[in-house]
Amino acid sequence: MHQKTITLIMGGGLLFVCANWAMAQSCNINLASTTPSQRFFDHGNGTVTDTRTDLMWKKCLEGQEGSACFGHPDLMPWELAANYAQLASGDKFAGHPGWRLPTLAELESIVDASCQEPAVNLQVFPSMPAAGLWSANQSDPVAWSMDFSKGRSYQNLKVGGKYVRLVRSSR
Repeated sequence: MHQKTITLIMGGGLLFVCANWAMAQSCNINLASTTPSQRFFDHGNGTVTDTRTDLMWKKCLEGQEGSACFGHPDLMPWELAANYAQLASGDKFAGHPGWRLPTLAELESIVDASCQEPAVNLQVFPSMPAAGLWSANQSDPVAWSMDFSKGRSYQNLKVGGKYVRLVRSSR
């Protein structure tokens, strides 16, 4: 289901057109979820642990908050995301240090191949946009991201804006 909102704004003799597209997640009911909710343990503190990979994830993207991940996530270039993750590694979000950018393989582990727009379990990761997230995998001048619109990885110039979800080993 696609929903389109177009706003016309008149000002100073100019007409501005603003379009806002909202996509509803679609999941193939004939395919089993590759990331079923029961695979994740919700700690009730903004984190979930994937019992298959033993990784602890922040439920929300950076810039979002609360149990339902309210607000707009922060878009940032890769260098800023890497610096942010470096600073967060010493922080004790939910009482745990060691937060970092995930590898591409770690991001791939949370892709739900039965869904798209976004390709993620929205019960585990609420308010997730169908957009790209930075990974730690990089080589100048590019870095890899996971596009959660369909669950595919891409190389991107580091100056582009992507979202950030931090992870840590739960051990």
